[in-house]
Amino acid sequence: MKNIIIIGRPRAGKSTLADMICNKYNYQVIRTDCIRNAFKEVFPELNIRPGTAINDIRFQKYVKKFLSMNIYQSRGAYGFVLEGCEITPEMCKNLYGNNNENLIYALGRCNETVEEMTEALLKYDTEYDWTFKKSKEELLEYSEKQIIKSKELKEECQKYNVKFYDTSFDRKKVLNEVMKDIEENIKYNT
Repeated sequence: MKNIIIIGRPRAGKSTLADMICNKYNYQVIRTDCIRNAFKEVFPELNIRPGTAINDIRFQKYVKKFLSMNIYQSRGAYGFVLEGCEITPEMCKNLYGNNNENLIYALGRCNETVEEMTEALLKYDTEYDWTFKKSKEELLEYSEKQIIKSKELKEECQKYNVKFYDTSFDRKKVLNEVMKDIEENIKYNT
């Protein structure tokens, strides 16, 4: 089976998509933010945290090795989903895009206004989201940054030929489109 790499901005639907894939195809998920948080707690001297992990080649190589060891241990019985915001399109193509074993997708939210994104965060936040209980002012500032970063991600995806999906509106429909693409690629390329 092909492995699936999902990259993108926070709160764009990466975890939701990973869960959809796991439920449909019995894949196993590896979440890079969990790996990053473990590094942060166990090896604080490495300074691997949100904002630094994406540019830390040691972290990137570790994640790649972690994925490859899991694939080896499973003997190819299951596919894997690697999801997280710690991987750039360039890094993704360099580490995971040089073979036919991986499908790569990026998610972002670049077509919303700052106010629309903030209202969506307020409406759909759960206690498990790190944005939970943030003030509206904090969420407005966060939303502005994420929209800018999503636009930059979209441009970088075009440069490195990574499929980009905007989940600003009708996320369920967009994620179902990604699932259709995955199904076609799994069906014809396995």
